[in-house]
Order: sequence, then C-alpha cells, then structure tokens
Amino acid sequence: MKNRALMLVPAFVVIAAACGGNVFDLEVGQCFDDPNSFDEVSDVPIVECVEPHDNEIYEVFDLPDGDYPGIDSVEETSQQACLASFEVFVGSDYATSALDIGYLYPTSETWRSGDREVVCMVYDLSGSKLTSTVRGSGL
Repeated sequence: MKNRALMLVPAFVVIAAACGGNVFDLEVGQCFDDPNSFDEVSDVPIVECVEPHDNEIYEVFDLPDGDYPGIDSVEETSQQACLASFEVFVGSDYATSALDIGYLYPTSETWRSGDREVVCMVYDLSGSKLTSTVRGSGL
C-alpha cells in the first residue's frame, strides 16, 4: 500500500483573477496549477490539459443545505465522495493508482454566503506535472 497525504484545501473568498479560474466556477475536466497558497483559495491558474499542469477536476457536487456541519464532517464527506467517484473518472482503483486526490470545500464563512460546493481534483502522487487528461487513463 502506498503512502498518501491528503490535500485538504479550503475555498474562501471569491476574488476572480484574469488569468485564473474562480473556485466557484470550476468544472469537471478543467486542469489547473497549484495556487501560491492553499491557506485561502479563491481562484486557481487554469491550464489547458494538454499542457503540463498540477491538477485535474474530476467531480463537483454540492453538500446538503442546512446548518454548517463542522469542518470534520465537511472534510469526511468530501473525502468519501471524492474517493467514490475516482475510479469512474480515472479508470483505475484509487488504492493501486499512481494518482492522489485533493478537494476544495466550503468553510463556515463561505457556507454563510450559500457555498455548498465541493471540487474533487486529482494529481500525480510523485509530484510530477500531468501532461494530458487523466480521464479514462487507468493511471
């Protein structure tokens, strides 16, 4: 079994950048490079998937409405849902894949503004840049 470090990335304030993609507008199949910091993420540098890139979005879903369930619950729900959709997108089992997952999720602050969206992303476990889409790649 390989060692995995799960990247937990909170989505914070919306500040769109001309060269980036607003985290509230990201879609499945988009590729992007890591932002300068993962402490507060509002936009990410979008890259064509045929160019070297750090991450590819493979699932986007909303958490149920209601009171903010707490960071532990949001992280657990995000992780489980992202793991469940990994094989369908990549075409291989997560446990044997050369890829790892990360996700952007709402904080208590963004929840108050109506944010319920979780964005699941995949990246190369070795830290190398991806050079094409991983959709159906079996990596």
